[in-house]
Amino acid sequence: MSELLNTLSYPTLFLVCLLSSTLLPLASELFVLSFLNFDFNPFLVLFTSTLANSLGSITTYLLAFLGKKEILERYFKNSLKKISKVDKNFNHFGAFYAFFSFLPLFGDIFVLGLGFAKYSLLKTCIFIGLGKFVRYFCLFLLYFYEIIKF
Repeated sequence: MSELLNTLSYPTLFLVCLLSSTLLPLASELFVLSFLNFDFNPFLVLFTSTLANSLGSITTYLLAFLGKKEILERYFKNSLKKISKVDKNFNHFGAFYAFFSFLPLFGDIFVLGLGFAKYSLLKTCIFIGLGKFVRYFCLFLLYFYEIIKF
């Protein structure tokens, strides 16, 4: 039974982290901390959560990059209104927006804006990945130095 739990756990972590970085409001941090608390391999947890969370944001970016504006306006009307208020020049500060895509609420808006602005896919992937890694790595440090009690 323990082996089955270990086998299913990493795909579940991947799915939760992937979905939490799309436009769905899930707290992947709590899920990651739970894995650490149950003594899962920290390197695998860090890798899985970073990869999945990055892919979720890149999916949102591609939705905006490739999507028809009419469809996006129909389903993501509130997010699109916020994009125009954040910044008109995503191409100039794109790396910063991609890096800070891990921020709650604003991260999805940043990524949608990058997609609409047709910001470089390669740069977007690199800086989203770096931002997500730094966020989870800081979370790990806080956990392992017992600053966060779980």
